[in-house]
Amino acid sequence: MVSVPGVEKRPASYDPYKTTLDGPCLAVARQELHEDDHTREPALAQFREFIAKHPQIVRCRTDSLFLLRFLRRHKFNVLAACAMLEKYLEVLQTASDFFGKVDPQKLTPIIRDRVMVPLGQDQQGRLLVTIRFGEFDPKTTTPEQLSQLIATVMETYLDQERFQVNGIVIIVDFLAASMAHFGIWTLPKLKLVMSATDDILAFRVKQIHVVQLPKYAAVVADFCIAALSTKLQQRLKFHKTLDTLKDDIDPEVLPTIYGGKQSLEEANDKFHKLALSQRDRFLKQSEMYIDLSIPAPNAKNANAALQSSVADESVIGSFRKLNVD
Repeated sequence: MVSVPGVEKRPASYDPYKTTLDGPCLAVARQELHEDDHTREPALAQFREFIAKHPQIVRCRTDSLFLLRFLRRHKFNVLAACAMLEKYLEVLQTASDFFGKVDPQKLTPIIRDRVMVPLGQDQQGRLLVTIRFGEFDPKTTTPEQLSQLIATVMETYLDQERFQVNGIVIIVDFLAASMAHFGIWTLPKLKLVMSATDDILAFRVKQIHVVQLPKYAAVVADFCIAALSTKLQQRLKFHKTLDTLKDDIDPEVLPTIYGGKQSLEEANDKFHKLALSQRDRFLKQSEMYIDLSIPAPNAKNANAALQSSVADESVIGSFRKLNVD
């Protein structure tokens, strides 16, 4: 049975962190994310204090696994992780129709269309996901449903530590796309989704492979690319054919439709079962709430207080690292 973390902002006690990472993942965390036993515990303590004292945050997960997704995304920069959590909660509140209603049971029809399929772990321990933009029915599918699907995939795998550490590789496949598939998106909705995705995507995106983007979609593509961070723009790679894609992706996890060895149908069924097994967690998580009617804390003062806390813990952490004979 999948455990369901609570959303009380000040629980009576916090869960002790127990790693599920193997040796190679721990090495990546240490080398790339500045994470070890000396940095992790102080960062979690500071993060929890931030949540407990935040006047707008009413309900929020405070378990280690949830907070570590933000800390790892920002290489244990506590200030940046706290800011991302704020934006995450705001997006769930202000764009709830797009990202705040994660329920794989209600999304069963679009999941069965294999529009967005997690393919598993590649040789570098990264999660490989394909988005097949031309596979949904543009007559019956809405941007809200597509966004909910994205959120469902992300939430299903973001509680797995190895993917928090190793990151994600995304294939965006336009092979079957038509103008009708692009036509369901209005500019305001596209702008909202691109902006919000950057705010809530706690995965470390390592690569984005775009396959056979049609020429008529160039304007939309330019708009989406401009909304990405400079770092993500540098990780984009465009493929005119599947041949070049096969050169970049582990064939063991690449689907047979792309020349790989894996059944797309089996991968999708595995994802759907995994998502459904976590439905109770998703529904509980949807209870998280930030009250935007309450004045926001003074950012300058809040950051100063948190920076002071970080500095104190850094000194303590330095002493903890000393080996005394």
